[in-house]
Amino acid sequence: MGSRSSITGADAEDPVHLKLLTDAIARKFPPLTDIRIDHSWWGWVDVSHDMMPRITRPDPRETVWHALGYGGNGVAASTWAGKRIAERVAGKDAGRDVFNLPIYNSPLEYPNIWNTVRSEAFAPFRRFGQFFLYKWYWLRDEKI
Repeated sequence: MGSRSSITGADAEDPVHLKLLTDAIARKFPPLTDIRIDHSWWGWVDVSHDMMPRITRPDPRETVWHALGYGGNGVAASTWAGKRIAERVAGKDAGRDVFNLPIYNSPLEYPNIWNTVRSEAFAPFRRFGQFFLYKWYWLRDEKI
């Protein structure tokens, strides 16, 4: 189950983040109240510019593949992405319609210069915006 963690990463190990997760589990699944969590991890949410993951080989001359941009759904999506990368590496992708989806064939970067400039100009404010979005989503999910 995913949860929100530290915006900056500096306090990712703070127990408050694990408490947010266990409280959410208890609200959604009351029989699991007070369940012990043996393992947890925190990290940046990997979101692409268009909110779609990418499973691709950035340079066709190289044998390096990547799967990223899961938008906070990494646990489930990474298993699926691993399967799809394995199929591609093994050459089992020829003629399969699933591989015609944009997540396999579109670039990860912004498609035009204006979007690139806009992205770089606002980059210093991403964490600030993320903080307010988290608060807004919490308010909308829990109070409104």
